[in-house]
Amino acid sequence: MKPRVTRRVQAAAVVGLLVGAFAAVFVPKMFSAEPAFATQGTGFTTTILSRGAIGKNVVFGTPSQLVVKRKVRIKTRRGFVSKTIRIKVPSIDKAITCTDATPCDTVFQVGTLAPGGSTGWHSHPGPAFIAFAQGEGTYYHDAGSACHALTVTAGTGFSQMPTETHVLRNLGSVPVIVYTLYVLPHGTPNSAIRTDQPQPSACPDIH
Repeated sequence: MKPRVTRRVQAAAVVGLLVGAFAAVFVPKMFSAEPAFATQGTGFTTTILSRGAIGKNVVFGTPSQLVVKRKVRIKTRRGFVSKTIRIKVPSIDKAITCTDATPCDTVFQVGTLAPGGSTGWHSHPGPAFIAFAQGEGTYYHDAGSACHALTVTAGTGFSQMPTETHVLRNLGSVPVIVYTLYVLPHGTPNSAIRTDQPQPSACPDIH
């Protein structure tokens, strides 16, 4: 009986080693907070300047139009005629709504992008408004199956919606300096202002 017990002990030890090796290699990746294929930036540094809050009723978003259908009755000599009419009314595709009960957090940030650097593909949990203070950069974002590029210079800027995946590259010879205002869901920590995103299929050659 002793040899059989010894073999069982040896088998259990081997299984334990295999389980330990599996845990060491795969468990950290399974529970990692970073996306498996996220793109990292190079030569990009940021500093949070200040934080605040918006408690009044305000909506941030993109202007749009809605088509509203209404049935009307028109009186004629022969009686009433019913018709359906379509009316275009101004609307907004909401990015975030701030109220007294659910305020928004505002964050002011300055970023520096070195020549040849890239922010890496990313998104934000709320709308962002960017102003260029120095240098020239190329801003890319994907929209469905299309890849859009915008050249941005000092004194100009752009806005971003939370559904937009984007990247900023510095193809010039001087550092790019940008100031950003974020409007975020209440309680968003500084560590969650940016979310790294995978390489968009619409922009396969932009890193």
